[in-house]
Amino acid sequence: MCLEMNEILEIIKSIGVIVASGVAIWGINSWRREAKWKRKYELAEEVLANFYEAHQAIQIIRSPFGFGHEGSSRPRQDNETKEESQIYDQAYVTRERFERNKTSFEKLHSLKFRFIALYGKEYEQHFDKFNQTVNKIFFASDQIAMVRLGEYGVDKEFIRETLKESREILYSRTNKDDKIESELEEAIKAIETKCRKIIGKNN
Repeated sequence: MCLEMNEILEIIKSIGVIVASGVAIWGINSWRREAKWKRKYELAEEVLANFYEAHQAIQIIRSPFGFGHEGSSRPRQDNETKEESQIYDQAYVTRERFERNKTSFEKLHSLKFRFIALYGKEYEQHFDKFNQTVNKIFFASDQIAMVRLGEYGVDKEFIRETLKESREILYSRTNKDDKIESELEEAIKAIETKCRKIIGKNN
């Protein structure tokens, strides 16, 4: 049975429509994959950069070097003695430094949920390490102030240990015994490993 020319043309047209539809669908899927990959790449890059920024911010907060005016923005109480004011001001230095650098922590917190939604809740602990560290620093600073104010009595051994532990948290050190620095580096390394795998795939 021979097909008429009109029928042949209709078949060719139908085949053309099918092929064109297939190409269009492939193109849309390819675009979606590319867009999804681009979002993952940009997120990994942003997260990694913010980890470095937050790390630098904590190094600034923990710097043992200070300036005479630091702590002076603390609200004063009417009944403070001069000695108490100096102690409270010194304890407040960490909070002043934090306020000047808190943007990096806020950005990291906002990125956390996007990151763990894609790659798993096991990465949450590495983001949380930074806020936990800041809280440790605040507590250590307050502990030193309490000791200097005589709030812990006269137990010399307790006072010595409290000051030692608090100073190790509060102030950064250049040797390898800096526990705070080691914990942060461990968190950064875990995120670095994941992010570099994502970023590296595009190179």
